[in-house]
Amino acid sequence: GGTSLRTVAPLARDPRNVIAVGDMSVPDLGGRFVERRLDRENLERSARLALDGLLAPVITAVHPLSDAPAALATVENGHTAGKVVIKVA
Repeated sequence: GGTSLRTVAPLARDPRNVIAVGDMSVPDLGGRFVERRLDRENLERSARLALDGLLAPVITAVHPLSDAPAALATVENGHTAGKVVIKVA
């Protein structure tokens, strides 16, 4: 969102592929706003998109559950460039 969105949005080949969760002004750039809802339906949809190769999250670290406090501290401090995964099983 914000300045970053306005910097990268013009780089998209098709503006409809620009999607923002936190910046409701993205339609002004030709993109789409997606409401963030962490419910079962959306989690299953995200999983299907990932399995189909349409969603490829950048994972910067995978931590065991026993290391969850350190993993969460890393995220809270803003020192990640991608997603931090906590492996439960």
